Amino acid sequence: MAGSGINNMDTVPIKILIADNREIFREGLVKLLQDQSHIEVVYQCGSGAEAIEKAKEIEPDIILMDIDMPDQDGIEAVKYINESVPNIKVAMLTDCEDEEKLFSAIKAGARGYLLKDIAVDRLIKSIDLVVEGEVIVSPPMADKLLNEFTSMKDEIDAKKTESENELSDREVEILKLVAGGATNKEIAESLVIAENTVKVHVRNVLEKLHLRNKQQAAAYAMKQGFISEIVEEKIKFKAR
Repeated sequence: MAGSGINNMDTVPIKILIADNREIFREGLVKLLQDQSHIEVVYQCGSGAEAIEKAKEIEPDIILMDIDMPDQDGIEAVKYINESVPNIKVAMLTDCEDEEKLFSAIKAGARGYLLKDIAVDRLIKSIDLVVEGEVIVSPPMADKLLNEFTSMKDEIDAKKTESENELSDREVEILKLVAGGATNKEIAESLVIAENTVKVHVRNVLEKLHLRNKQQAAAYAMKQGFISEIVEEKIKFKAR
């Protein structure tokens, strides 16, 4: 196959280390990549432990790593490499479509998760993009990743709704006043309570809604449709 790299002859080639315990696949991949004018395979091995050792010694630009290997699996190797030699990009190249492996690999620091049935031109393009700093995931796995993120968002939203329902009447009242721009001192005077008590209530509101500060609380209150109620509270507050 003729080289299809995007870089010209004067560009320093991308140095690649391949870690896969299946020698036949590994040798075929080496031949394929060496046909690319902008790529140089600097080492190949069959275990995670050896990949770690050679990564520190050779410092390639990118490592294509299988998951299931002897000595140390690919995900453990990615985590170690990401912590000890963070400038090296690692992309999983595997036939494993298990979503738990996908999440574990990304969490460990993998910059790509590519399935072995990937087309040659897409593999080359993915290598280029990972080296440039992008995170690349094969389409079937990207769908699983997106579904997981959506599920996580739904869970967070559900927790916020649940937490909102747990707010006491006093906390809801204080949330509206906070969103209306009242200070702790002004809230204390308006509700005839101690300023320290207001601080406690504000802290509880932030914790229950998983928010960091009053600004987020105000934004949250307005997003939840408290705007008209906030205006009414401000009118009442000013009238006192």
